Amino acid sequence: MFDLPSKRQIKLIKALVQLKNYRKKHGLFIVEGLRAAEEALNSDYSIEFLLVSDDFLHRHGEKIKKYGKIKTYMVPRKEYEGLSDTETPQGIMAVVRMKSFELEDLCEENFLIVALDGIKDPGNIGSIIRTADAAGANGILAGKGCADVYSPKVVRSTMGSIFHVPIIERVDLLEVLKELSQRGARIVTTYLGADKSYFDANLTGPIVLVFGSEAEGVSPEILEISSELVKIPMPGKAESLNVAVASGIVLFEAVRQRSVSFTL
Repeated sequence: MFDLPSKRQIKLIKALVQLKNYRKKHGLFIVEGLRAAEEALNSDYSIEFLLVSDDFLHRHGEKIKKYGKIKTYMVPRKEYEGLSDTETPQGIMAVVRMKSFELEDLCEENFLIVALDGIKDPGNIGSIIRTADAAGANGILAGKGCADVYSPKVVRSTMGSIFHVPIIERVDLLEVLKELSQRGARIVTTYLGADKSYFDANLTGPIVLVFGSEAEGVSPEILEISSELVKIPMPGKAESLNVAVASGIVLFEAVRQRSVSFTL
């Protein structure tokens, strides 16, 4: 039999779902859905507690028993729906403690880092994290103007990849890129006005791939310090690509080139 959550715990969940500053202050965030919760539970992140609906427990009680060491609370379905950030919730959420990463954690030999400049759409941020995970990137740098990495929508969009890729958020991107350049990294930035195609760029060795928002692109200051500016050729009539799509195209060109270089 599972306990009911306290009023304090209910208040905590509501605040973590709604308030960015509250998440930052307490170093906690919400992960919702069975797959994402299992990714959290199987990771090295610290889980404060689980909250499940009574109908979810009826369907997936055996799964919950596997994680018996994690404190689990149960509420009626209607109450769970009132706490959830999704329209059709599965009935499970985890309260997870954030992890702190340093630049050194990302700088392995021949590192591949993704840097995000002013990307405000949560769905795009989440998709880029998932793509970077799939591409084996060493980490992600999210500049100060980006959407909150730990918002429920971003976390949900990562499909669990947030637990696989080190992320440093709210960084002074210009200064960090300068530091990485001094460490020998090439800063390769996507820019619609570039002369060079991304598949003509050398994406092997230690590199940082920089992506900006569709509306504003990468800041002029970052363009100025970039080692290379590249574009994605678009023979069709569309003026631009969704940034999550563009990041996937360039990232997997880097995967292709690096795979070839590793086998030579």
